[in-house]
Amino acid sequence: MKLTPVSKIFITLIVLGVIGYVTYARYGGQIRCWSSPQACGGASGASKEDNKISRDDFNDLSKAPDPGKQGAGEVVSASVGGGRLNRPLRVGINTWAGHAPGIVANGGLSGKANAIFKKKYKLNVELKLIDDPAAKFAAFQAGQIDIMWDTVDSWAREASVLEEGKTRGRAILIEDWSRGGDGVVSSASIKSVEDLAGKRIATTQFTPSHWLLLFLLNQSGLTPDQKNQIEKSLIITQDAPAAAAMFKSGKVDAAVTWEPDLSGAVAARGDQAHVLVSTTAATNVIADTLVARQEIIDSAPETLSDFVAGWFDGIEEMKTDPAGSNAVVGDALKLDNETVSGMLSGLKLTPFADNAQIFGLNGQKSHFGTLFDTAFRIWRKKGVVTRAVDAKDNVETKFVAAQADKYKTQAVVEPKIEAKKPSAKDVPIINKTLSINFTPGSADIMPGSFFTLDSLGETMISFGQTYLRIEGNTDASGSRQTNVDLSRRRAESVRAYLAKNFSLPPERFQTLGHGPDQPVASNSTEAGRQLNRRTDIKVVLAAP
Repeated sequence: MKLTPVSKIFITLIVLGVIGYVTYARYGGQIRCWSSPQACGGASGASKEDNKISRDDFNDLSKAPDPGKQGAGEVVSASVGGGRLNRPLRVGINTWAGHAPGIVANGGLSGKANAIFKKKYKLNVELKLIDDPAAKFAAFQAGQIDIMWDTVDSWAREASVLEEGKTRGRAILIEDWSRGGDGVVSSASIKSVEDLAGKRIATTQFTPSHWLLLFLLNQSGLTPDQKNQIEKSLIITQDAPAAAAMFKSGKVDAAVTWEPDLSGAVAARGDQAHVLVSTTAATNVIADTLVARQEIIDSAPETLSDFVAGWFDGIEEMKTDPAGSNAVVGDALKLDNETVSGMLSGLKLTPFADNAQIFGLNGQKSHFGTLFDTAFRIWRKKGVVTRAVDAKDNVETKFVAAQADKYKTQAVVEPKIEAKKPSAKDVPIINKTLSINFTPGSADIMPGSFFTLDSLGETMISFGQTYLRIEGNTDASGSRQTNVDLSRRRAESVRAYLAKNFSLPPERFQTLGHGPDQPVASNSTEAGRQLNRRTDIKVVLAAP
């Protein structure tokens, strides 16, 4: 049959329409960002330089919870409203021990009659194991699960994606802080973050692993060009296990991944590998959270309140019967007891008091908000979010607050760091040189240097299990002993400023005064002497 000219035009229009629809569906966000930077939260006429990530983008992380405000007694209980589900609550989890309280409270993936959720709260919960982040997010969007696992940094990206459609959600619970469960595994020859320059690094894009790497790079002493080159040269894998597999096979020099693949990658290469840095040091950077669909928050608040209450009960059950609890978790996640114990040692479960602190229910600034908004800013600069979102619109704290009367005496418990003298065996994971101006001949910090010092507050709070070594240096002008004493006093001044302004314990500092003994340039020229008058900052792990 021969087509008429009108028929040909009609078919052509249909084909073009289909192509246009597919293009918009897949790349609509990028097109809007290209045509209108404001749609991505950016400024009109923003340059490529404006989109480069810098350490200033992470400055708000210095506003972490105040260690002096750790009690839960001041939290006001909240009413959640009425409404229950008449079907099972479907919760998506992955192979991560942070879900252990919920698994224990449920007696496994399928609810047991004698477990906490059913016995105490008459709550029917189905835990669904979905390891693939994309599949998890798709299930949440399709309504196949009511609650999904996430991290705060990843939720900032996904919340923006949800703004494109009809589905909405809010974070309702903080499960844990990653405290060793996420990290960078590297060749043994790589001793610090600065040593990553020029190396092959595998990670999974726009995940907690990617977020951790970006944070570490921007806390380091790497130059902007070195950081940009590392980002451009990243080897992107489909998931975290694939990144670890590339390291195991020797195809990359380092990989960013999480447990149990982190430990597995080290074991696979033996003495040739080590964990360069993990959330054992960067303690306040990755928080796991649970996000509920808005329709469930609105229609079944009593169900969610009981779910949160049972989750906290699960934490207590784990303390009472650790062996039995680990067995339940291992059976659900198909892991042996040793692996479960190892994974649990790489995180800090967050009971009510920790949730109250992170959500800012005890009068402090919400650290959830700080993490979420910081992550959104990073993802926006990376060009992966198209709709501006704010933390306050993507969290619902009333389900945690509703438990306040049960936990008035509960307090946040953090490990205490003991004072430690500098040792030649210490290997700093981050090294940087700062230009701090002092009044000539004295240890008085000049006001113009306060901004530089404030940036170190973020480092100290985010790297909670580390020492900050402050090393003062001078040029060779004048008496050596006078210069040694001056450099030591200046290092002490830096310590005193940080301890006072960021409520940091003195045990977390190490101060040294080298005087003229460690020059980096010749003292025969003024330019060289200026380079030698410096303050070296090193982040040292509290435990090997």
